[in-house]
Amino acid sequence: MTTLPLPHDIEIPPAAARYDALHAGQIADSAFYVAEATRGGGPVLEVGCGTARVALAIAAAGIDVTGLDRSEPLLAGATAKRRAAAPADARRLSLVCADMRAYAFRRGFARVVMPFRVFQAMLTVADQLAALAAARAALTPGGRLVLDLFDPRLDVLAEAAEGPAPLADTGRRFRDARGEWRERAAARYDLDSQIVDLVYLYERIAEGGRVAERAFERLRVRYFTRWEFEHLLVRAGYEVEALYGGWNGELPDAEGEDMIWIAKRRDD
Repeated sequence: MTTLPLPHDIEIPPAAARYDALHAGQIADSAFYVAEATRGGGPVLEVGCGTARVALAIAAAGIDVTGLDRSEPLLAGATAKRRAAAPADARRLSLVCADMRAYAFRRGFARVVMPFRVFQAMLTVADQLAALAAARAALTPGGRLVLDLFDPRLDVLAEAAEGPAPLADTGRRFRDARGEWRERAAARYDLDSQIVDLVYLYERIAEGGRVAERAFERLRVRYFTRWEFEHLLVRAGYEVEALYGGWNGELPDAEGEDMIWIAKRRDD
């Protein structure tokens, strides 16, 4: 596995800049992952690191962290942010281009973290088990896997059973060098496969409210029920240590949106 080298004059690609602009205010999850990384003492592997929003926070806490992602544009954004970080933080962060289902390192990690529901990109059981196996192999004996998932609320699924909803304004806005953009989104649930097909439309608004430019993004994710995912973890060689319904350690409940898992590597 090789640390990703990128030219010093690289610019953050539009998709990565959009990701950062939309999620700049999201800090509760990164604080949780920093606390868990500190508890483990490092080093930490972040799988699906994107533009290093969480990984850089872990590095700033004094923990060595490796960020892994298969998206070169997002890693380009992470590299640009690492270059702008404090020198000590930048030295603690390594970036690797790899698939979360197939990677290996010579050293072990006290924590493998998968923030921002990245595991839900694994649509099939084969992919899910491969990703969990790769993470388990990367952990030191007794190490922990920490990840968060969308909690599929029954009221949302009941609405989804009535059919796909049209594109709707999410209320989120961001600006770049070309102007202000708004986000619209639609979700189509396949209740049989437990896959959500998400379509995001980004529109740049010109004078008078005219749409001057559009960009599309599609995302397919798999959702899990609580007991289904616990069974998957046990099958993959983990022992569930904790399950939270919020970033302050709340218990899961029927109105929640998140499942935050901590699972210990089981060494039989």
